[in-house]
Amino acid sequence: MRRRVLLLPATLLAAWGWRWAGLGALRRARSAQPGLGLIFEGGPHPQVTPALLAALGEAGVQATFALNGAAARRHPDLVRAVQAQGHDVTARLPRHPWAWGAARQATAALRSVLGQDPAGLSVGARPTLTGWLAGFLAGAPVIAGQGHAGPDGSLSGVRPGALLHLPGTDDRLAAQLPALLADLRAREFEVLPLRALRGLRPERPRDLPATALQEVDVWYDRLGRIRRVGNRASSLFRAGTAPYPLADQPLREGGTVRRGERLIEFHLDSARLTELAERPVAGRRIVTASVRDLARALRDDPDLNTFGAVFSISIFSDVLGLYGFTVVDLPPAHERRLTWWSRVIRRAYGVSDPQKRHTPKLAVMSRAAFVERHARD
Repeated sequence: MRRRVLLLPATLLAAWGWRWAGLGALRRARSAQPGLGLIFEGGPHPQVTPALLAALGEAGVQATFALNGAAARRHPDLVRAVQAQGHDVTARLPRHPWAWGAARQATAALRSVLGQDPAGLSVGARPTLTGWLAGFLAGAPVIAGQGHAGPDGSLSGVRPGALLHLPGTDDRLAAQLPALLADLRAREFEVLPLRALRGLRPERPRDLPATALQEVDVWYDRLGRIRRVGNRASSLFRAGTAPYPLADQPLREGGTVRRGERLIEFHLDSARLTELAERPVAGRRIVTASVRDLARALRDDPDLNTFGAVFSISIFSDVLGLYGFTVVDLPPAHERRLTWWSRVIRRAYGVSDPQKRHTPKLAVMSRAAFVERHARD
């Protein structure tokens, strides 16, 4: 009897864990490409869909439309217009008490209009447990990006490789889309349909450590009040404040930082650096752009421009030395602990040789010298 009582919560916990991990679903692309997938959910709508197509066409951009089966039957010409303009077409998981059957019907409806299977089945950024399970039972590739649009039209989860779910029947979004696309382009993102996103594949069990580390980063940043610096595809740094952890240190540009003095500490995006390893020349350019983003923030941001210096602890400190930082060895115990953690991170993100020794060090520079050298508009 007791086993039966525990079976339901155990099953629900397993289903929740599966949804959190995203195993088997298309959630994000993993590559050095600054690609971004926009997925318009719902429709086709006789007024909104043509407006979206016009805005995308004007910008020379292709995206993905997740369409409802019933609406596709009512407006088959709009479905074909979406396909003819080079956009990907997927089915959309309907809100229905019997979601599994409704999902299969939506897929069948689009197949009859397109003459081929849709590219997948979108369950949205925040599917219910029943919706998540129904998506997989329907048999089509499940699409579950982690970004979406807020009520005010702002986008969350914008980063290279992300899939963003946007309302495809909202006339306000259609009016905002030209400005949104221009903003993404200015931030160096390339909006692409699913088929053109390099490294887009179903999540695998071996992705779980990286997923868990990214979740740790999210909570670490919230608790430490650490935020991303820069909003471009090339932005690699997050910054907050922390006490300087080592003994007093003279700086190469003059002056001294004191132990315990509160300074700016910046952190590197490990997942993005791993992706950039396949393109070292582009990686160096992106690091340089991120250094300039940080310098402008330390010059202009009132929350960051009152501190005396900036530091980072990582295996990339020797690289930062090329940008003018003073590089300092860590105490042996501190170095051993961080060397072990570096190997954990590298193994989680699939680095080809995680056992290769990379020695973490501290890099520090006065804020004034850093801004003078790198804050170029």
